[in-house]
Amino acid sequence: MRLLKLLCATLFAFTPVLALAQSSAPSTTFSVSPETREAVRAIIGDSTLNGKAYALEGELADTIGPRLTGSSNYMRAADWAVQQFKSLGLANVHTEEWTIPSTWEPGPATGMIKEPVVHELHIYSVGWSTSTPPQGVEGPVVYVSSFAPAALDAQRAQITGKIAIVDPASYGEKPTMDGVLSGYERLQSFSPAAILTMGIANGAESMGTIGFGGKLSPVPAAQIGREDSSLIKRLLGRGPVSVHFSLSNAVHANVNIPTIIAEIPGRDLPDEVVIVGAHLDSWQPGTGAQDNGTGVASVLESARAIKAANRAPRRTIRFILFGGEEEGLIGSGAYARQHAAEMPKIAAVLVTDSGSQPAKGWNVTEREDEKGSLEALKPLLSGLGADGITSDATYAFQTDYAAFDVLGVPTLVLWNDMDKYMLLHHKASDTFDSVVEKDLVQGAVVCAVTAYAIADSESSFAPHLSPADAQSMIKKAGRLDEYNYLKSGGVLP
Repeated sequence: MRLLKLLCATLFAFTPVLALAQSSAPSTTFSVSPETREAVRAIIGDSTLNGKAYALEGELADTIGPRLTGSSNYMRAADWAVQQFKSLGLANVHTEEWTIPSTWEPGPATGMIKEPVVHELHIYSVGWSTSTPPQGVEGPVVYVSSFAPAALDAQRAQITGKIAIVDPASYGEKPTMDGVLSGYERLQSFSPAAILTMGIANGAESMGTIGFGGKLSPVPAAQIGREDSSLIKRLLGRGPVSVHFSLSNAVHANVNIPTIIAEIPGRDLPDEVVIVGAHLDSWQPGTGAQDNGTGVASVLESARAIKAANRAPRRTIRFILFGGEEEGLIGSGAYARQHAAEMPKIAAVLVTDSGSQPAKGWNVTEREDEKGSLEALKPLLSGLGADGITSDATYAFQTDYAAFDVLGVPTLVLWNDMDKYMLLHHKASDTFDSVVEKDLVQGAVVCAVTAYAIADSESSFAPHLSPADAQSMIKKAGRLDEYNYLKSGGVLP
């Protein structure tokens, strides 16, 4: 780099005319113009004083409620979102469809310990679990001691035909998404009669799936409360334990799922696009307030505030609400595939999906090359307390930025603390009363300001990487195994 600077200085000294011509060319360094600052000032003021994020969040969580992908509530939420975008006067408001292998909605779930004591279980069906036979499933319980492949294989004979009970401690000291899901795939291949997953003692247990892609589990699977889990574990220490449980779930095959899209067209470079996205779908048994009603509300409020500023950015801003995130990012993955030819024109993708605690800034995950441009945004975000930058990859490939990231598109994920979020995540307690208005407003403003500044800059935010270079950065971040797992399963492009 020092040699390059020396050559540039020498060229300037001996060829002044050429240097003058070069200096008048557009800068390749990302920057914020005075005009952009003025528009951002208007966006911050309007969104802070007149913002609708909190009201929108309440309407979505309380009046529509849980939004499992493809469910009747999801379809209601999609229609609601279309109407919200239209009421704002946005352009190109429409839906695009993709197909999920199966939709799933939970029905009644009951269960009890039968031996050596009779004890009713607090039980929920795991997502995308097949139903039990009408009479339920009953039999002896086998404790799965470890998800390490060799340890699982050693228990094959014990597990086949029995009810396997999985303690999250079995995942290992530092579990990874691909390791856990691969472990469940291996476990299911042993043909257990059913699978029970234990609640986690620290209160962070989450209702979820044991597989990705919207495919049904080949065996019935349920989760039980942590107190019930502890009891079964203690009883197993004394001798055999048998349980009975019944699940009755509603399943439909090959359902078309809408993705909701709207735009503010760019004034100079309308073919270049900044995406602001969140996932519309949620989980049972809560109402999806933190996950991800807050993200949906932030996207809608960003659209409202930017439109109200009455100064279109240079590039188009496209607002997208994805489905299928909870089933393994399949909605955003489908969008990226459908728009593959457009990816070189996507200037950046901003995603919000981590609840409503105050935004601290942006997470570049493995895209360290984006930090320089984010530095230029600090003066816009510092007054909001959100000028921080992190490359924490703890939750890499766990939200909708991933399908774009692996194709080399610049991506950002809103960064905030998640301790509150993780206590509520996928639980009955994920409801609107957990949302703090001022915190949600602040996060929505950060999304709007960042999206507008990137879309309005004369220079591009960050380079597009080749797929090979993107993989290199993913490997450097220590997440190549997760990427390979999701790609091999058809989730990522």
